[in-house]
Amino acid sequence: MKVPDLLLFSIFQKQDERIRERIAQKSVEIATGRRIQNISDDPPATLNVLSLKKEIAQLSQFSRNRLFADVNLTYIDFVLSKMADRVKGVYTKVVQAKNEILTEDSLRAIGVDIRESLDFLLDMANEKVGENYVFSGTALTTKPFDESLSYLGSSETFEVQIGEGNFVSVFRPGSEVFSTNVYQLDTVFSSPEDPLGASGTISVTYNSTIVSLDYGDGVWYLAVKVEDPSVPLSTYGVEGDLLLDGNLKIADIGSLSLNDLANAINSDPDFSAANITATVVSNPDGTYTLKIVDSDGGNTVSDTGGNIVEANTLKGLVVAFNTVSPPDLTAYVHRVPNGGFTLRLIPEELSTTLSVSFSGTPLGSFYTLNVFQVIDEVGRKLEGGFSPDESDLKAVQRAYDKIVAERSEFGSVLSQVKTLQDVQENRMDILRKQKSDEEDAVLSESIMEYTRYRIAYEALMRIIADTRDMTILRYI
Repeated sequence: MKVPDLLLFSIFQKQDERIRERIAQKSVEIATGRRIQNISDDPPATLNVLSLKKEIAQLSQFSRNRLFADVNLTYIDFVLSKMADRVKGVYTKVVQAKNEILTEDSLRAIGVDIRESLDFLLDMANEKVGENYVFSGTALTTKPFDESLSYLGSSETFEVQIGEGNFVSVFRPGSEVFSTNVYQLDTVFSSPEDPLGASGTISVTYNSTIVSLDYGDGVWYLAVKVEDPSVPLSTYGVEGDLLLDGNLKIADIGSLSLNDLANAINSDPDFSAANITATVVSNPDGTYTLKIVDSDGGNTVSDTGGNIVEANTLKGLVVAFNTVSPPDLTAYVHRVPNGGFTLRLIPEELSTTLSVSFSGTPLGSFYTLNVFQVIDEVGRKLEGGFSPDESDLKAVQRAYDKIVAERSEFGSVLSQVKTLQDVQENRMDILRKQKSDEEDAVLSESIMEYTRYRIAYEALMRIIADTRDMTILRYI
């Protein structure tokens, strides 16, 4: 007959256990501020919290990377700004040295100033942020440029990830940042009028353009661009008579068109006897000129107007090249610091890359100069008492343009990085709010729930207390 008491006790145990668990849970919530303590508390919510934690951790790493990029790119922008200002100052000094009549001592003094500017520029190119060189690419602890102005760093760019699938370049190779497209021949001649000592063809390819020029003894060009080969050459300022070995052969070539002049040379018996032929050349820019070739050699073709040049000297080669080349590529006779002369090719556009090849006997090999080598050459020339030439002026201008362009490119990346700051901060706030909503307890609600369970527990205790005086008589 004790079944009712046992039943009541069983009910009491179950309710007591359940209410105690709830009270304990709410006590912990109030103490920790966390709604979820274990995965079993709310498995779906727990998985959401774990996912949010992972995303927050990833975003935190992206934010640290962004800050790293921001700090370094800001400093690089500062460095390039200082370098651009200094190169601009060098350009002003080169203009002064080229356009004014100066004594050798004055030229040397300007050369000393430029040497000091070069030292400053080299120091700036070797700057570090913390332990990282900013222009060494991925070789962060390797000094990028040595005293010989050679690049020692990595050829790879150091990138950081600042977002999902979003990488930005922070440390780029100095070999790229400070490169120029000033192309210089490694062969040096004692004079621009000295014979080349070789015959062949130079071909320069860039974009979709190919410029080809024959050179050597017995190769002459009319150093005039002709837009219409059917109109008189006097339209383009050509006057005078054509001579063979100093003797008059074709008078008043200005009255002839380019086509007529070629026909006149090819039909003249004296030119034919000397195996001399003329060809109208179509230039890549749509203009025309005349090429005259002596296949036997030993003859001289000239004109009294000085319009015919032989491409067998450095000076003649440059004049002829600029005749056949479009205006967006220019050849220069360049004087090197030791007093000799060589050939420079400089495109008009900073982004243009040249490919130079030779057939026949090559004149040498071309190499490109970096910003520091450009300034070093002009500085050493001035220190040697030589005035800068037109190619020096163009090369220093190109060095300035290059640094300004690189600063703009770094600035574009920096702008992207700075713009991302607000996006990342807003996203972080949203993720943390979502995590808080899933994970954190609402204190007022937890207290109310705690109070409710305490009241329920006390009520249960009173119910049990009220039933403890039950006897068997109540069930008869």
